[in-house]
Amino acid sequence: MIKQVREHPLAFFFGLTFLLSWSIWVPMALDRYALLPVRLDPIFVLVGRMLGTFGPAVSAILLSLLIGGRPGVRALLGKMGKWRVGWGWFTAAALVYPTLIFVVAKLYQLLPNSDPLPFQPVSVSSVIVTAIILTLTVSGEEIGWRGFALPHLQRQFPAVQSSLILGTIHTFWHIPFWIVLGELEQFGWGYWLISWAYVLALTIYLTWLMNNTGNSVLMAVVLHGVYNLVSVSYLPITTLLPAYGIFTILAWMIAIGLVRRYGAQRLVRTNGP
Repeated sequence: MIKQVREHPLAFFFGLTFLLSWSIWVPMALDRYALLPVRLDPIFVLVGRMLGTFGPAVSAILLSLLIGGRPGVRALLGKMGKWRVGWGWFTAAALVYPTLIFVVAKLYQLLPNSDPLPFQPVSVSSVIVTAIILTLTVSGEEIGWRGFALPHLQRQFPAVQSSLILGTIHTFWHIPFWIVLGELEQFGWGYWLISWAYVLALTIYLTWLMNNTGNSVLMAVVLHGVYNLVSVSYLPITTLLPAYGIFTILAWMIAIGLVRRYGAQRLVRTNGP
């Protein structure tokens, strides 16, 4: 078993991640359409949505333990503590995508007959609670996707190709979660195609961030967490299809710019800091 895991770590990681997350989310998705013999308790659904996000981290930790023992787990989790990366990279992680949300909002308002922006009421307590929950859930994702899967992918493929593979798998993994959120009824299948395109661009940006910070999973958690905090608790711009389309186009403009500047092979700067 250990030999097979060492020879095919990605296959085991993706398989175990889907098994752990989907075993929680798929019954919840079926429950949404009353396809189970009994109805699930709303509290279970609420908690289950969060628990499913820990599938990637649990998979990464278990496989790291099988492959490298406790030192392997320490090496994996140690990427969460890489904070000495320079303030420029913190800025790239914490500010670029949240700023992009407000840029998209302004551009969207220029469209004729645009709907009102979906600003959400916020309070200090709600922001704190949301930030804590998001920190936990995005850590559950990024320890696996960026901490384990991305380095293994880049041993076989160039950085951009690795990003496209990971972004596609990451998007597919989300599908039952999105069903539970009701996005299929609200937006239809086309919305998920936009989401796939958006996640691909974001994944390229995250790979660039990771590769230039010594695989600092902390930077991925900061980006993912701050972006979700703004988009979930204050301005869910992705709930407006035209705005989401603008967002995706701008995200791809950034991604293409990074590829042109840093190269598709590694997405790494070569001329000093």
